[in-house]
Amino acid sequence: MDESEFDDANLTNTKRSFSLREVALLQSFSNGIIQFYKDVTLKTKIEDHTELFIIFAFILAAASDTTRDLTQISRESISRLSVGVLSIASISDMTGIPRQTIRRKCLSLEQKGIIFRDQSRLYRCDIPPHAIEAILQQVGALVKINARLSPFDEWT
Repeated sequence: MDESEFDDANLTNTKRSFSLREVALLQSFSNGIIQFYKDVTLKTKIEDHTELFIIFAFILAAASDTTRDLTQISRESISRLSVGVLSIASISDMTGIPRQTIRRKCLSLEQKGIIFRDQSRLYRCDIPPHAIEAILQQVGALVKINARLSPFDEWT
């Protein structure tokens, strides 16, 4: 099977169609993930993919906690993100990585001074401002693309 036959077979088997907006947002989102990954890797000097994945879990926890905090205090903005606080079990549940691996990687990240363990045996990570800015730039790009594609909604 040559490449064109493979592509035609895949298109034929697709059970849904994709709008220009969906494809453009997928492209922008994928680019955002790669750019963010590259930025965090360069700034933290962490090259272990599992350790980076754990840091992403802390960023998600911090963003989720901050969203909850903003909702509870009925405000639209806050001066800083909440500190991401997670247990080994919760990181394992979020990522699907075995607990023993999480335990080893968290110890490594703690030794590097990236995460900290408190008395309750929970880990916390103060999300670096450059990581937050990198995420916000990518989200901003998604919002702009979404807005630019609004006129194309009339096509569907």
